[in-house]
Amino acid sequence: MYLSRLIYYSKNNVVNTADQSAFKQIKSILDQSSTHNRERGITGALLFNQAYFAQVLEGDRKAITETFCHISRDKRHSDIVLLSANPITERIFADWTMAFAGKSDGASELYIRFGITQDFNPRKMTSESLLAFICELIKIDEHVAKFPAEKSS
Repeated sequence: MYLSRLIYYSKNNVVNTADQSAFKQIKSILDQSSTHNRERGITGALLFNQAYFAQVLEGDRKAITETFCHISRDKRHSDIVLLSANPITERIFADWTMAFAGKSDGASELYIRFGITQDFNPRKMTSESLLAFICELIKIDEHVAKFPAEKSS
């Protein structure tokens, strides 16, 4: 296994529809991601707001590449930018198939610290600063949803 980390961002195309609210669509993404990632040994984190998704995927290089290709065909994403895909020696998100953070009060101070102003805009960030931002947000925000890497018995 070639352990790797892939970081990307995309435009968020999720909107309320007559059939399904944006919240339900995001929950569906998280549920599917958690199951998919667990089966493939992928861990990571997802951040989103009204405009963007940003995601970190960690695991076997082939598994995360296939997952990224699947995401790139998903109509809920557009304008996808791959920031980095590099080999790593250890995972940052080893405990979670997906840690998830939306817009929260805990993010305001981090926006300023990471030079994002009022809104999260990954176009103004490097892969390193985006990874650091997501890690910090997960640490300070009690509303982060964390899907464990191992299913409870």
